[in-house]
Amino acid sequence: MASTQRESSFTTFLIIAVLAGIVLDALNWGEKITPTNSKVSWNPLDLLEAGLDGDLAWPAASWFILGGFVFVLIAGYVLITELWISPRKDTAKFNPQGAAITSMVGFTAAWHKARQIYGPSVTRKNAEAFIALAVYTNASKKVPLYIQLEDSLWVYAPARGGKTSSIVVPMVLGAPGPVLATSTKPDVVAWTATARQAQGEVFVCDWEDITGWPNKVKWTPIYGCEDEDEALERGKAWANAAPLEGTKNGSWFSAKAGSVLGRLLHAAALEDRTMDDLLLWIFDSHNPEPITILEDHRKSRAFIQPLRERTESRAGETEDSIKSTLLSLAEPLVTEKVLRQFRFRRGEAFDINTFLEGQNTLHIVVDGEKSPLGTLSTMFADQVYRAARRKSSTFASGRLWPVFRMVLDEAPNVAAFSNMAELITDTGGRGIQVIGISQSFIQNEARWGKEEAKAIESNASLKLIFPGINSEDLKTYASDMGVRDKARISHSSSKTGGSRTTSTEEKAIVRAEELKHLRFGQATAVYRNLPPHVVHTEMVWQRKDHKDLKDMKDQTLHTCGKVFLDADHVGVEAVDVERAE
Repeated sequence: MASTQRESSFTTFLIIAVLAGIVLDALNWGEKITPTNSKVSWNPLDLLEAGLDGDLAWPAASWFILGGFVFVLIAGYVLITELWISPRKDTAKFNPQGAAITSMVGFTAAWHKARQIYGPSVTRKNAEAFIALAVYTNASKKVPLYIQLEDSLWVYAPARGGKTSSIVVPMVLGAPGPVLATSTKPDVVAWTATARQAQGEVFVCDWEDITGWPNKVKWTPIYGCEDEDEALERGKAWANAAPLEGTKNGSWFSAKAGSVLGRLLHAAALEDRTMDDLLLWIFDSHNPEPITILEDHRKSRAFIQPLRERTESRAGETEDSIKSTLLSLAEPLVTEKVLRQFRFRRGEAFDINTFLEGQNTLHIVVDGEKSPLGTLSTMFADQVYRAARRKSSTFASGRLWPVFRMVLDEAPNVAAFSNMAELITDTGGRGIQVIGISQSFIQNEARWGKEEAKAIESNASLKLIFPGINSEDLKTYASDMGVRDKARISHSSSKTGGSRTTSTEEKAIVRAEELKHLRFGQATAVYRNLPPHVVHTEMVWQRKDHKDLKDMKDQTLHTCGKVFLDADHVGVEAVDVERAE
């Protein structure tokens, strides 16, 4: 107690001395600028004597000098508090296990774990080729945290939360092998296309032409469906991607629609039919042509039966729901703008196996979160994933190398794999890394159902939860951060004297509301079995190579035919938009 009082007295004395020094400086420098001919002196005793004699005046310039000192003090206090003290208080508050976390996911720990996975060829010098930089432990970004290339990552980030600049773009740029990136905006293509072209080919699938990228990918769901199993898988992926919020027995209707689509795709592939034919078959449930094709190719009666049931069934609630699902999938494709993109020669089709052989990049972009073409993008992404999965089984290790990375931005809308939780678990050992991004826990529940959404959350190796997420969803993580002992001092008094009692009580390290209101650039991280901790992400404009990336972004935008405004018309607004991505 005595020590604390001495420290407090010393601090008070120091503050008084500094303030007195500032006043003394302002008085003497002001006298030199605007003389008053009074007895101004650097000696405090002389000043005291002059003041008592009434022979001391305050120069006009001293007010400005004093104001300048005050401004500098306030500015210095704010800078030190915001840039130095507050972030470190946050780090100490939110990460009491900081040293333990660094020992588990710091560079050395990540290197040793990579050696266990890939063997002794992984050295300290080449370790960064086998691990991935994810986030940083503190605001000064001196301690990076790494994950393994086999680790999955799921990011929960509300719109405009900075996930494009801090997660999506860096993960695409840093992919050691082929990378598939989905998005609902052209930003990711703009930031990464030119940079990735230095490493391999860049392909863009953009049916709605929101990026402006020339020579877009030519792909159709029909080519490759000569194989029955492949056709059924594509039909399943296409149907399961349809959003069915609020639909009773929605998954059952999707399964039925998927079985029909798979057989229609197979029939179209066997006779080299076009998307025009496929759409006609979908719209006309009584058209016997696909059944005839399958019979001519000697397909089993069991394989054909779902089409017979569809053709022969009468109107009813079940049949109407299946038909409604099929129509909702086909309707977005009927415009000539979209349909003509599926008309090309077989030799021009995108070769997935060739794509997987190099450090190539495939962007699948649809316009907006609710784009009706999100179902088609899911089917395409699913086809690429399954091709990578098959390719991994051809290697003795059972895994692809370099790792194939899938950066699934807006996953519930444009990459809604039906078995997402299982996919996250299964891919790591195959050399496929999944990075999924959604806007909230609720969005995942609406898309996959409560149980599947919980499984996704549980199965992801690393979870990053950006500020702005509902506090209710953060309570478990806040609780898992633990408690700390806090001293509690109570005083009592009586006629015979007083007493003071010191006790300890447990207090939560952090409340859910505090995690919701973290600073921009911070996130709550949960890596495997480690306790949650607050980390810091690095935005694109904070990278050392930001200038080069910005130049390459401009080059990409020129390639895409985007219009540039004069600098006078853009100004600070352009910088703000860039930093909010």
